[in-house]
Amino acid sequence: MSCQRSDLPGPQRGAALIVAMLVFALVAALLVGLQRDFSLTLQRGTQQLFAEQAWAYLLGAEGLAQLALQADNREDAMVDAPTDHLGELWAQPATPYPLDAGGEMRGQIEDLQGRFNLNLLLDAASPGGSGEAAGEDDSDKGDNEAEEGATPTAQNGTQTVSERWGPGQKVLIRLLQTLGEEALSLEEAMALTEAISDFIDRDSDKRKNGAEAEDYRYADFPYLPANQTLASVSELRAVRGMTSGLYEALRPWVTVWPETGAKINILTAPLPVLRSLNADDKWEPIPVNEVERLLAMRAEGEITSVEDLLSDPSFEGQAVTELQTLLGVRSRWFLLDASVELVSRERHLFSVLHRTAAGAVSAVFRSEGEL
Repeated sequence: MSCQRSDLPGPQRGAALIVAMLVFALVAALLVGLQRDFSLTLQRGTQQLFAEQAWAYLLGAEGLAQLALQADNREDAMVDAPTDHLGELWAQPATPYPLDAGGEMRGQIEDLQGRFNLNLLLDAASPGGSGEAAGEDDSDKGDNEAEEGATPTAQNGTQTVSERWGPGQKVLIRLLQTLGEEALSLEEAMALTEAISDFIDRDSDKRKNGAEAEDYRYADFPYLPANQTLASVSELRAVRGMTSGLYEALRPWVTVWPETGAKINILTAPLPVLRSLNADDKWEPIPVNEVERLLAMRAEGEITSVEDLLSDPSFEGQAVTELQTLLGVRSRWFLLDASVELVSRERHLFSVLHRTAAGAVSAVFRSEGEL
């Protein structure tokens, strides 16, 4: 066996070796880049596949929720006095549903009409605290009397504190006093209720403690109030006087659906909302122990109508005419809270469902974040 010697001079042989090493390095770098791009493309495709699969499952959960509400409507059609309550199929607690692809799906239907509807504030009385309908001295005196639990009376044709507030505003004032660590005092609750009312109403008349366009226009970050029905509860964040902690405490108990004609379903309302349903001349919420008793009676079927609730001894001898106009036992608006977990990935869906009088159910709004 013989070995042929290279005819290249020594320096040229060294240059050829360097070129070969450079080519090898470039090829290696190219392969690493291709591998990285391939991995990213594969990962991106996998994520998209699981996201689309999870969304399909969520739409399936929405379809199941619609079927449950339709079935409930058919059952209601067979009784003389239909109601929507927490003992029905649609209101049962969420249970995990295993998926063939691995992971699980959960879904919970909530009655949105068990919450306080912020758009009820549009029915509020005309503002009277700016001095147009009531003198400043009389208004201040009325506020003090309200804080002491008394019902102010009209003098010299001026507007009393009680007359200054609409039924929905009174409910919100009481609700703002039930929020645990974030609960407001009566004076603070009145001021924030006026600010929310001014934010929603279509006029430019500023309530005593409210805020209209000029207050927002000259803020550090100028903007304008909605001056219309709210489309999302999250719009409360823009109201003057609203804090993040207070918003998070209030958010689970309020809604903006439907825009008009809302009634609070007393058979599905949670404890904080029930506490806010006090007599017309009461500014404080119903005591917790009283509401717990009412909840127990409701669970046992002793409260099945608005009349049953208002005939309870806790309302005896008190005016409830205004309150009664806000209450009902039927619901048309529901919230589906559904989630899917696939391969350690989770996707969430909030779907607002509207059930018509004929029983048809449709999704009118979907969101993967806040409503």
